[in-house]
Amino acid sequence: MKRINYLFALLATVLAFSACTSEVDNYFDKSASERAAEAVSNAKQALLAAPNGWRMEYYGDMTYGGYNILCKFSGDEVTVAAEKMGKKQEAGFDSNGNLVTATSHYTVDQSQGVVLSFDGYNSVFHYFSDPKNVDGIGTAGEGLYGDFEFRVMSVSADKIVLQGRKHGNKIIMYAMDNNTTWSDYLKEVDATENYMASRSYTLMGDSVKREVKVTQSYRRLVFSYLDNDSTTKQVVAPFIVTPQGYKLYDTVNVDGVKITNFAKGDTYERFYPEGVKNLWLETEVPPIYQSLQSGAWFFVKSQFGSYALPKWNAFEEVLKTAGVNGTEQTLYWAFIGTYQGKFGFHFQAGGDYGFVSMSLVEPNEAGDEVSIKYEKSGATNKTATSYINKFKLDPVIKTFAGLGGRPRRFKLETDNQRRPTYIKFTDIKEPTNVFTLSANEVHYPFKN
Repeated sequence: MKRINYLFALLATVLAFSACTSEVDNYFDKSASERAAEAVSNAKQALLAAPNGWRMEYYGDMTYGGYNILCKFSGDEVTVAAEKMGKKQEAGFDSNGNLVTATSHYTVDQSQGVVLSFDGYNSVFHYFSDPKNVDGIGTAGEGLYGDFEFRVMSVSADKIVLQGRKHGNKIIMYAMDNNTTWSDYLKEVDATENYMASRSYTLMGDSVKREVKVTQSYRRLVFSYLDNDSTTKQVVAPFIVTPQGYKLYDTVNVDGVKITNFAKGDTYERFYPEGVKNLWLETEVPPIYQSLQSGAWFFVKSQFGSYALPKWNAFEEVLKTAGVNGTEQTLYWAFIGTYQGKFGFHFQAGGDYGFVSMSLVEPNEAGDEVSIKYEKSGATNKTATSYINKFKLDPVIKTFAGLGGRPRRFKLETDNQRRPTYIKFTDIKEPTNVFTLSANEVHYPFKN
């Protein structure tokens, strides 16, 4: 009897499911496969329909913010141009002033939703998604965490919303204006960036309750302030540059103040959110030593003078056998500046992160001369102490900082005090001790 009841129940379930499935199928005019094919067709037709192509607001690793990528789809090929981010990137404009483009294959397919894939290698586009970035920017083995496959979230004639299939970033594409050439658009973006960019700002306005300092690194604004407990709070806002100004990846809340963008406006001293007059970024032009203090300035072997170079060469040589069982410890990066709230010398060698605590003392009135000193104890971590004692890091550090009461004093020079791309150090007492640090992130300093 129990067996009969079980079979009856099973049969009733199957019949109910069949009836439900039929009801769902009847709800739509087309089958699931037909609807999927139609969604693919609609997405591809939209891509092809924009006569001047699309502008993609592309984000990979949020540390570096967003970049404009221009795409023109034709048949099964896409032609791409982009802003130039790194020195070795094939993008921007060539030496003759011509726009750099690359053409490759793309697909629009169904895979748990509509997927747009840049599946043919494209030297312009894949700069952001290559695991090994040619400029050494980003994370080893991951590059800039960019995607080349995207889920199509929504489609209209002038806007397509995508989501990175691997990393999940929101990517928006806008149909390019037919009267604007690609070259003109990217030149306008470059002009806006040069006009607005500064390493330092202050957020000001009626709604700002306390001092909020703002620093810029790549395409990222970092808002910093002290909360009621005197704890430093930071809000990070990746952004993309348009001809109109800075457009943030998402709305940010800075101590109760919501911000989505900053317009270019008509003065580089202040930048207001669009349509808002009681809130603004006030541009600062700090003395050079303060830019050194607040930023991250990377060492490059090719920029060492005759005094420092032998010390760095000795450090490089000993690292070749400093690893486990005499293996090499690769120096991934080394810089002077502030990281995780600490100022000093930072480095990554193999799996080791080292930090040497330093301070800037006795700056002159102009701010272009300062002394640098360090202590072997205190905040300096165990890794750095080990490298100082065992792997000839101590002579390297003494080329740019002196111990205790004998700090090294330097004359500082830069290309643009408002937006410096490098700082050149000249030792006041030892003129051959000259070196230049880069504002751009440099990986593998011994190879550059």
